[in-house]
Amino acid sequence: MAGSAPSGAAPAVIDLQPRERLFYRDRLRSARYAALEDAEGFEEICFALEALGLRLLGKQEALGLYRDQIALQANRALVFSELPGAFPLRFKSFGALFSIVQAARNDAMHTGSYARHATQAAIELCIGLEEALMAGVERTVENLMVSSPVAVESWHPVAHARQLMLMHSFSFLPVRLDGAWCLVSELGLAKYLSEGPRKTRLCESIAAARSNGMQVREIAPEELLRAGMTVADVLAGAQVQDGPMLWLVVDQRQPDHLAGVLSPFELM
Repeated sequence: MAGSAPSGAAPAVIDLQPRERLFYRDRLRSARYAALEDAEGFEEICFALEALGLRLLGKQEALGLYRDQIALQANRALVFSELPGAFPLRFKSFGALFSIVQAARNDAMHTGSYARHATQAAIELCIGLEEALMAGVERTVENLMVSSPVAVESWHPVAHARQLMLMHSFSFLPVRLDGAWCLVSELGLAKYLSEGPRKTRLCESIAAARSNGMQVREIAPEELLRAGMTVADVLAGAQVQDGPMLWLVVDQRQPDHLAGVLSPFELM
């Protein structure tokens, strides 16, 4: 069976293709985001780990039996190979994190501080594995962007934008207004709702709110990213600014189509 090794022998390193690495990276990242929003998202991380383990081992097993194969991939990440030794009080090893997650996976009691501890370990494990999977993958916008971005439409009510921001802790929401890409910001929305009749403004469309004075940030065409751009080029042209930032990635042939979003988080 692919990925298996004779009894007593060291497991063979599985050389995942770039597209496979991106697929499992995205699955881990999505699970990590879910866990950040809700500690119940711990199970999503377990499912993502089991999917990766199944691919590497080549057969269905319990999470613990995937450990050795996943560890071989994990060693590609500095956060596992170097930092635990250099800063043992700050960074846990892959083995320590995996053991916490495995124990919690086998325990039905996911409540209180125990659940928070297990979820924190699972999130740290994801961060390291995401880095490991990206080792050797070309650092382009396409490979690092979030390819299923959350956006709003010009006709959506302001209340919908507010709800999305509060539910997901978003600082910005992309929207297409008057033929240009714009960002509705948390500050612009907060100011607009505080300066007039709240009920009326929540029920307005985003387009109407902009016409009535809600501040949005219009993105100049030259600020839009394309999928094939390198991360080096993006960072070379970026300026450090106060507060968060978000880049929009558009289709080269259809600039009115939002292909993805990219933030400094994905580039770290």
